[in-house]
Amino acid sequence: MAHGELDTGRRFDTYVSVQWTAAQKQDISNYQEGLVLQFNRNTKLANRHESLEVVRVGPESLVARKGTGEEVSISPAKVRAFSVYERRPIEVASGDSLMLTANRRDPDFRATNGELVKVKSVDEAAIRLEDGRTIPASYREFTHGYAITAHRSQGKTVDNVIISADAMKKELFYVAASRGRSEIAIVTSDRELLRESVGVSTARQSAMESVRKQQHEHGLDKAPEMSHESGFARNHVTPFAEQHSTPAPIHDTGRTADHGIEQDIGHSLGL
Repeated sequence: MAHGELDTGRRFDTYVSVQWTAAQKQDISNYQEGLVLQFNRNTKLANRHESLEVVRVGPESLVARKGTGEEVSISPAKVRAFSVYERRPIEVASGDSLMLTANRRDPDFRATNGELVKVKSVDEAAIRLEDGRTIPASYREFTHGYAITAHRSQGKTVDNVIISADAMKKELFYVAASRGRSEIAIVTSDRELLRESVGVSTARQSAMESVRKQQHEHGLDKAPEMSHESGFARNHVTPFAEQHSTPAPIHDTGRTADHGIEQDIGHSLGL
């Protein structure tokens, strides 16, 4: 642990939502043995946060097993009472970084979807976090937190960022790139595709922005080194990290909150 190594891990089952619509949850033909039904309210069949495993699928109802071993019959028509998950095992060790993937607002445990946490210790029954919380056995919505999507990175700040992408729109790329305090590395298998995609904005343009863009396209503007479409400088081209090569670090020199980082990244992408 003193050298940055993880301790011996233990296996835990995690739950990953199948993302079914209400109509899909009502269709009994979608269910199969091994799926997990987690109840989000107290009912006669199960308590809130209790998880049951589907063991049989009948013509009109499901047979699910509780943690006590008791089997109950559940009608898919009561879709509002439970959520459906797949069970996936992961190994968790002291020092691991985890991402919580579901909200929980209980008196003894509170969690926010997308929250990154650090593991202090693990045993057969519990995962204890460095912030003092203990993940209860009824909460199994988490995964390793070493790599996250750009969407989930919003609001987070870390020392070093590695962006892996072949295509990404301007706004999302900026979100991912501006998470790092000191260093950014970008890895791609298609430099040209990434360069072109980062030059495309998904934001709606104002009337003035549209006029400036038209002026630029017709050569009427007097700022050739800056693209109004992308917001990135285009006057320098520097080497870029290709796939299977060492990522090229990009130092933002403390400018992650302003246009300085846009220029640094733009230079590396050849914009």
